[in-house]
Amino acid sequence: MTTTITPTSQTPLSRVGVMWLAAGAAVGGFAASTALSALLPADMRLLVGEGVALIAFVAAGALLAILDATTRRLPNRGTIPLAGGMLGYWLGLALTTGQWQLLTQAVLCAIALTIITGIIATIGSLAFGDVKLAITIGLLTGWFSWMLPLYAIAAGYLLAIPHAAILIARRRRHPDADNRLPFGPYLVAGATLVTFLALLAR
Repeated sequence: MTTTITPTSQTPLSRVGVMWLAAGAAVGGFAASTALSALLPADMRLLVGEGVALIAFVAAGALLAILDATTRRLPNRGTIPLAGGMLGYWLGLALTTGQWQLLTQAVLCAIALTIITGIIATIGSLAFGDVKLAITIGLLTGWFSWMLPLYAIAAGYLLAIPHAAILIARRRRHPDADNRLPFGPYLVAGATLVTFLALLAR
């Protein structure tokens, strides 16, 4: 006899799996951060640790950006563990450098940016996958400045303008075509740009 699994029975298991992935990523990020700091002199831990965080975000963000560009979606199993990994990494760096105020700032910025992007998504100009990606962007950029998360989102919108213009023109000629704008790549690019500039300003 074949047992049919309904979508409602799959969803809770899926959410539990994603949360386990996020917890594992947080532990891995914490371990990587503390291990890196143990190899470095105390006066280099902060700057090198921040640089490695940006590199890790670019690597993971690029994969999500490619996925969004090809499928028009950002899956929970990618965005939520990435946020967990970033949180664990900053926790480890705060522990080894004593920068607890930066960790607090990053967490508060992530919460605020999630609320802001959630409101925008409710209005309709963002997808909720973008909102979940914004958690990580808030953690990454919020470590450097209270305002940097907003600059990251603004940079994403600015970078997306040419693509949006092309889609608008295309929609007029082909109204039945898939003209959805994958915003994930531009969010990743905007966050990378402003974080890199923040690192240069250190």
